[in-house]
Amino acid sequence: MNGPASRKRNFTQEQKLAFVDAANPHQWFYTAENLHNQAYALWSNRGRSQTTLSQSGRASVTWDDTNRGTFLLAAFAMENMLKAFLVYENPSSISDGYLKEITTHDLWRLANRSSLIPYKDRDRWVFEALSLGNESWARYPCGRNADDIQPEGQFTKKLWEKYCAMMRAYANKIKKLLSKGWDGPYGYYGRWIFTD
Repeated sequence: MNGPASRKRNFTQEQKLAFVDAANPHQWFYTAENLHNQAYALWSNRGRSQTTLSQSGRASVTWDDTNRGTFLLAAFAMENMLKAFLVYENPSSISDGYLKEITTHDLWRLANRSSLIPYKDRDRWVFEALSLGNESWARYPCGRNADDIQPEGQFTKKLWEKYCAMMRAYANKIKKLLSKGWDGPYGYYGRWIFTD
């Protein structure tokens, strides 16, 4: 695509610094924690309301009404957590006033770009399960075309427990890193103290 929409805007130094402040790794972590807490609140309300889909000639499918929202919040929480690590490792990804190299929603691709994420290969199934929902049924009622139709997945207890364990481990690790300090673009420095 050529034209005005495809050209990157040049920002002033003040705008670039404001963007670094808005996109520093602590902001990504803070957003991840907030989204995770909301997912946890929804998960805690499971069992209050269910939907059953019955179609002639097919087995009925039942899912909890909190399923879609919990899935979407968990996927976004994980995405923000991964981006906290990526920005920590590569401050240039938020320089020049825009995001670079971290704009995907594919959690496995994001995790694979980080050298700080523990047990990536072992936990790949979690990244892939959350990404599948995030890119299809959890966000939209249908795919982009007839080939992309995905049934609503189940946020199983096994997936939920593994997701929560990963979020705890990642939160502990990013807190340790952020408490040591972070050197961002344009002389930006941040050091965060956490009181749990």
